[in-house]
Amino acid sequence: MRRAAVLAGIAALALGGCDQQWSTPPEEEAATSETGGDVEASGSEVATFGNGVKTVASDAGVEETVKRLEAALEEGGFTVVAKLDHASNAASVELDMLPAVSIFFGKPKVGTHLMRAAPSAALDLPQRMAIYQDAEGVTQVSYNSPVWLASRHGIEQQDDRIETISGALETLAMTAAGRDAAVTQKEDSE
Repeated sequence: MRRAAVLAGIAALALGGCDQQWSTPPEEEAATSETGGDVEASGSEVATFGNGVKTVASDAGVEETVKRLEAALEEGGFTVVAKLDHASNAASVELDMLPAVSIFFGKPKVGTHLMRAAPSAALDLPQRMAIYQDAEGVTQVSYNSPVWLASRHGIEQQDDRIETISGALETLAMTAAGRDAAVTQKEDSE
């Protein structure tokens, strides 16, 4: 009986937080309110949404886009931690879904500083990119904005590192999407 009460309490807490609204960094919030929900980044083809998700359309299918991202990650010295094929996982339980793959990756030399500044950042690290086919058949590459993540976790005094990570993620996404010839990455200082 006590166990049921504890489980009911946990469920109530979990459901009570379902309408939680996450804060948006001021620069994204201002741009989002001007465009009604999404932002086209200046000088690039990366859309940013009020929920912190950045997305770029690929010129290839999911499989080719994944191969490009994996090559760019290897070239950039990133460690791939996991690769999940969501469509295959769905098929294993007899469900259909459009192609979708998530790749988790990082550099401990960079991510560790963020988690030291805010241990809750471990919820969103290592970095990840989702490559998926949308309802219109277009392959998309999506990832979380590091500025949004810093705001979400209250990471302070890491502006240069966040800027470097932002540039690296945009370059990786653009390369995977066939929008950039090569990955260029600034090395982060310790």
